Amino acid sequence: MEYILIIGTFEALFLLLLLLGKKNKSLPDYFLAAIFVLYAISIGGVYLELQNFSHNFTYSAIISTSWVFLFLHGPALWFYIRSLSDHEFRFKPLYLLHFVPFIFFSVFHYFNFINLTVPEKIRFLENDLFKESVSYKITVMLIGVSTISYNIWALNLIRRRRDRLMQHYSKIEDIDLGWLSALTIATLISYSVNVTLFNLDMIFHFATYNFLIILTNGFASVYILFLGYFGIRQGNIFINQSKEIQKSGVKSALTEASSPVKNTDDAFIKTLTRDMEEKQPYLDPDITISRLSEMLNVKVEFLSEVLNARLNQNFFDFINRYRVGEFKEQCVLKANSHLSIMGIAYNCGFNSKASFYRAFRKFEGMSPSEYIGKVS
Repeated sequence: MEYILIIGTFEALFLLLLLLGKKNKSLPDYFLAAIFVLYAISIGGVYLELQNFSHNFTYSAIISTSWVFLFLHGPALWFYIRSLSDHEFRFKPLYLLHFVPFIFFSVFHYFNFINLTVPEKIRFLENDLFKESVSYKITVMLIGVSTISYNIWALNLIRRRRDRLMQHYSKIEDIDLGWLSALTIATLISYSVNVTLFNLDMIFHFATYNFLIILTNGFASVYILFLGYFGIRQGNIFINQSKEIQKSGVKSALTEASSPVKNTDDAFIKTLTRDMEEKQPYLDPDITISRLSEMLNVKVEFLSEVLNARLNQNFFDFINRYRVGEFKEQCVLKANSHLSIMGIAYNCGFNSKASFYRAFRKFEGMSPSEYIGKVS
């Protein structure tokens, strides 16, 4: 089983070299490279520790040292996703707080274990005696809290990014967030399972420490393949949208003014509704809030504020609601009887089956085929 650790280590190093050889690297690419380095150290370190066990602790200087790097896995993932989701991301001194747990436990581990003599280390490690220590149990729990918390935090960053995209685009399929969400969820599940196994073992003592670290790092060896494939291939998907989405928050004219502004907004909503019905900009599958605001001769911030505060919907839903309404009109026309459901949907501005069905079910509470059967 130890061979999977060798494979995992070389996978991480190979992906690291592949990433470093990539042209036009962006900041997220460097954070992704840091993740590969951490996995190489963690998995490779576990392999060396197992070799120590089987060769009478020949390499005494590296006995039980790789586990402290687990406190960097969560921050590395956070920095990676944060740099993807914010095109103006810059490292701030405050972010050094992310490294405090790693530094603290490195110092603690030095005085608690590394500073011991080799015979003392061996005695402590033989027969898994260290598993009975309070420091081991606390460390296992805190590693779990750290890794799981950072993964939940990362998922929240992705969710916020998706919400931000939906304020500016009428389609987000080309800005693929699914792979990143899936990988983060996979990481969360993996860490949760690993933490659960270690914590259950502290209660029931059902496995040796060596077996547990081989099993958990085997999962990591598989995971980094997917991370490498998607991360290297799609590392800049958020950055490419930086011209459309400005980091500065939208200042609300409605929250900073009173009735005169409200009256102005009422007039604008009438204009907006008229232009949407007459000019039908939603039929353009690539329509964005910037293009619509140019057509209406207003600022993006103002249009976004009206949509959110007055119409209670983001730009994504605003446009797709009109597209669904157009489909409802088009699907009953005899002139479109030769078209398939998706043929009509494409004519209404949708650009994918998944987005069309998702939007239709959201606004109508049924599938398009069910609706057609109901009105036919």
